[in-house]
Amino acid sequence: MSGLQVLQALQAGRIERSGIAHTMPMQLTSVQQGEVRMTVTPDARHLNPAGMVHGGFAATCLDGAAALALFSALDASTPYATVDLNVKYVRPLVADTDYVAIGRLLEKTRSIGVCNAEIRGQDGKLHALASATLMIKTA
Repeated sequence: MSGLQVLQALQAGRIERSGIAHTMPMQLTSVQQGEVRMTVTPDARHLNPAGMVHGGFAATCLDGAAALALFSALDASTPYATVDLNVKYVRPLVADTDYVAIGRLLEKTRSIGVCNAEIRGQDGKLHALASATLMIKTA
């Protein structure tokens, strides 16, 4: 089975979402090879002491989008892990608001995947973006 097939099953609800997708509400809305889109929705659990959505929420969603973009181009049994995640925060996220997280695979070699990810509001405005390098474990 390919990673793309697993993600398509996940999107269709034939596979249960992972624990992190419940903790950081993320729902796949579009999957194709090399690109994923998710609805992400911070809530009261993700607020910092100042009452703002913690930056870790955006970072986790960006990392997830980038990783799934790579996974969509791998065999489902191929291990991979984030090596580097560089995040830029542009606008704050607001609790109980839906955003779109988009992950794109830019380049894949035998051992490395390079991806970009972004979070946009429903109005299309950019809230956060990231570049990620992921290690692909080869036999």
